[in-house]
Amino acid sequence: PSLVDDEHVCLLHQYALNKPAGKSIRGTTKVFDQPHVSTFYTSTTKGKQAESNISPASLTFTGFASKFINLSTKPLNLYWDGGYIASSGPTGDNHIQFVGTIPPFESVGTATQPGHSFFLSATYDKEHVLKRWTITEDEAVLYYDPWSDLSPDAQQAEADTWTSEGKWTETQRFSRDAWIVDRSFGRDYLVQTSRFWLAAFPQPLSHYASEHEEHAISHGEPYLHMWRGNSIGQTFTIETTNLYFKSLPDYLPRLQGGDYEINIESQRKLEMAQYQSSTWRNDEDPGHLESSMELKLKTLSVAPQVFEVRRFLSKVEVKHLIDLASGVKGDVLLNPSTVSSSTSENKKKEAGTSTNGWIHREQDVVVDTIFRRVADLLKIDEHLMRDRVPDDAVEGDSLPTNERIVEAMQLIRHEEGQEYSPRHDFAYPPILNRYQPKRFATILMYLTGADLEGGETVFPKSVTTDNHDGLKIKPQSGKALVYYNVLPDGNTDDLSQHGGSKVRNGAQYLASIWVWDPIIN
Repeated sequence: PSLVDDEHVCLLHQYALNKPAGKSIRGTTKVFDQPHVSTFYTSTTKGKQAESNISPASLTFTGFASKFINLSTKPLNLYWDGGYIASSGPTGDNHIQFVGTIPPFESVGTATQPGHSFFLSATYDKEHVLKRWTITEDEAVLYYDPWSDLSPDAQQAEADTWTSEGKWTETQRFSRDAWIVDRSFGRDYLVQTSRFWLAAFPQPLSHYASEHEEHAISHGEPYLHMWRGNSIGQTFTIETTNLYFKSLPDYLPRLQGGDYEINIESQRKLEMAQYQSSTWRNDEDPGHLESSMELKLKTLSVAPQVFEVRRFLSKVEVKHLIDLASGVKGDVLLNPSTVSSSTSENKKKEAGTSTNGWIHREQDVVVDTIFRRVADLLKIDEHLMRDRVPDDAVEGDSLPTNERIVEAMQLIRHEEGQEYSPRHDFAYPPILNRYQPKRFATILMYLTGADLEGGETVFPKSVTTDNHDGLKIKPQSGKALVYYNVLPDGNTDDLSQHGGSKVRNGAQYLASIWVWDPIIN
């Protein structure tokens, strides 16, 4: 089952009927219209007055997301070709990096820059090159189509022949047609928005909406809430009952499925009250009587949408996560990070440069409380952030799965001298997955800051009027960033590309949580 199977099949049937006559399919959809940079500022933002005649600053960073699509019936390997580099040999070594295998009628994406070269080859022989590309800023979505030299009529005839002779399956033909429809929509989307269409068309019926109904961009009722910062410095206030831990219980067992039953949850909350407080200050005793507290979500960037919460974690919670990440508690093992990169330069820079480990919200009541606080911050029902039993339904929940829509928390340690190059958090789901699941939002929590030099989070494509290097955010212990990896119309947001500056002194600890929409892939 899926959200839009019937609609998608209908669309492709219309396409098949109209294609022989050279007719287009008329329809209407909503796309996100990026506001002008002049609206990003108010009279109180850096003393700037919103003016229509100001322009965005040109950016020094030229990278972007690129998507490669395989329209053949065979899996193919994608490589980055760095050419020849100096070496001890007389002619140098060819610098080639494997990016990934693209299944038939599927796609693979990577971060790249103008001038980078890629090629596709058969999986059994890297030397059997089928297609080469040199990346330009004018073309981010690249197709390998073995029928590209054929006219539309000849392609249709070939498809009919392949079907009658059993050279491909009905699903494969359906997939090819789906990509052609998507490609056609992408051209119109580019004209309308000046952005590349990196998602898949059509999108699921339920999609995102901002706080205000008039800003909703959807083909149906909205599913996940999406904060919309319209100007830099704009602040939202969120109330949460998931208070700070100011001290820890002596015993922190793992939570089991039965621990989430209502009566047991209520009892646990009462027992934990003596260790919690609604104030971030250290001089306040645990057990402060307030039953809720406020979080301030401040807009740091409008394009992409980036927010900060200065006091998201208490010092006790920060230390607890660092203890888990550093092995003090003994049950979380950090391993060398594996980084998918389109260039060997980045591989060389990042291989073995950081370690990470994963913990689920059931790790203990402290971690569980942090996940609940994240749910409040994003205005998401916390039931969706854990596996549910069939009768544990959320009001308005129409998903066909009881699996959580959030990944485990990733704990990361960067050593002195380490950095990570800009990348995106989003991925590309299969074309026939009509839910089109994506990493919707990222929550990045800083666990070190005071004694750390470097390690800033950088959004090099952030749009401003005066900063050519984008947005750079200084680490601060206990602070959290929230940024969206998608746009309100369901397209992935290329501007969400982000990286980490070199750690110049000390070790940096971070924690990340990724929330998916509408289901986890």
